[in-house]
Amino acid sequence: MATRFPLFFAFFAATLNIPAHAAEGGHAVLLVSIDGMRPDYVLKADQHGLKIPHLREILEKGAHASGVRSVLPTVTSPSHTTILTGVWPSKHGIYSNVAFDPEKLNAQGWLWYSEDIKVPTLWEVAAKAGYRVGSVSWPVSVGAKGVSYLIPEYWRAPKSSEDVKLIRALSTPGLVAEIEKTAGAYIDDLDQAEAGDRQRTLYAVAIIRTKKPQFMTVHLAALDHLEHADGPFSPSALRTLEQADSELGELEDAMSAVSTSPVICVVSDHGFARTDHSFNLVGALSEAGLPAAAHLDGGSASIVMNDSRDDAARQRVGEFLHRLAADPANGIERILNADEIARMGGWTKAAFWVDMKSNYSVVGTGPLNTARKVAGTHGFAPTHNDLLASFFIAGPGVAGSGDLGEIDMRSVAPTVAKILGVALPSADLPPLQLD
Repeated sequence: MATRFPLFFAFFAATLNIPAHAAEGGHAVLLVSIDGMRPDYVLKADQHGLKIPHLREILEKGAHASGVRSVLPTVTSPSHTTILTGVWPSKHGIYSNVAFDPEKLNAQGWLWYSEDIKVPTLWEVAAKAGYRVGSVSWPVSVGAKGVSYLIPEYWRAPKSSEDVKLIRALSTPGLVAEIEKTAGAYIDDLDQAEAGDRQRTLYAVAIIRTKKPQFMTVHLAALDHLEHADGPFSPSALRTLEQADSELGELEDAMSAVSTSPVICVVSDHGFARTDHSFNLVGALSEAGLPAAAHLDGGSASIVMNDSRDDAARQRVGEFLHRLAADPANGIERILNADEIARMGGWTKAAFWVDMKSNYSVVGTGPLNTARKVAGTHGFAPTHNDLLASFFIAGPGVAGSGDLGEIDMRSVAPTVAKILGVALPSADLPPLQLD
C-alpha cells in the first residue's frame, strides 16, 4: 500500500492542477523580476504617490528585505544569474551584460547563453525533481536546461521584424507561434519598454494558464529602461512601475488559477542611482598608452591587462588609476585591486575595478569629464546603498515573517529551492528563515 500511494496521489493532484511536490513539502513558485526596482519604491510608496496594490499586498502579508546587496557589477545578467544560482559571478561565470570583446568581433553581443553558467540553476534542479518549468525573458536563458516552456531574452536587431524569427527559433518549438495567435507579436525592442513588458506578461500568462508550470520565472524590463532615460523616481519611472504592478497582478491570478497556494516572489537585480556627470575612462587609458582595456558597466569598469603576467605593467596601470582617482573632477569613488574584487566575487580576469561616485557614469567616448542631462544608471559596486535590490515574498510558510533586514543576493536561490522542496547544494549561503 505504501508503495502505491505516491502514484495515486500524483494522479489525484494532477486532476486538480496541484503539483504533487506540494504534498511532499514543496510549493509552486512564481518568481518575477522587476528590473531596476529599488526597495524604497515599495517601502516608501506613499511618499512617491505610487498605486501598487499587488506589491503592497505582498509586503503586508509576507516577508521582505529592507535591501538586497547585489553583485559586482550591479548589472542585469550577473545579478539575475546569482538570483538563480546562489553564487557570485566569480563562480557562475556571467561577469557582465556584454561580452568582453576588445577586438570588437562580437558586435556588442550580450552574455545571453545559459551554457556559460558554470553551476546548477534553480531551473535545472526543479526540473530534475519533476517540476514543470517555464520562463519568459529571463536574462542568460538561451538554451536553458530544465525549462520546458522557454522564451529567452535575446536580441540582435530588435527594430527589425527578423528578430521575432530569432525569438521563435530560440524558444521552445512552436510556443511563440501558438501564443502570438491570441496575444499578438512578441516584442524584444527595449525602446518599446512598456509595450515590451505588456507582451512579456501576456506570453507568460498564456504559458501559465495552458502549460501549468510549477516553477515560473518572468523578467519585466521596462522600469530599468525608463530609469536610464529619466532617473529613478522620475514621473515616467513611477508610471512604469504602476504598470508592472498591474502585470504582476495578472501573473499572480494566472498562477493561483492553476496551482494551489503558490508562493509569489518578487525580486530585482539592482537598484538605481541618479546621474548628472560622466567620465571617459577609455579615453584616459588610451591617451596614457597603457597596456590594458576597460570593460564598462555603467557605474563602474573592470580593467583587464593585455598581458596578465606583466607585473611591471600592472603596477603602472594601478598607479595611473590612482592618479585619476585623486582628482575629484573625475568622479572616481575608489579603485579596487584584485584581492578586493575577489572578496566581492567579481570577474576573475579583472586586475583592477574603477568604481564611480553615485552621480557619475563611466563612458568610452567624448570629453574626459562631462556634465550631462539628469538620468540614471547602475553597475556600481554593490556597496552603494542606492544600488540595493528588492526581495518581496508571500505565500505558504512566509505569512507574517515581516522585515528580514538587509540580505545577500546569494540567499535568494537557496530560499526558493527550499520552498520548492529541492536541493541546491552548490549555493554559497543557507536559505532565509521565513517561518
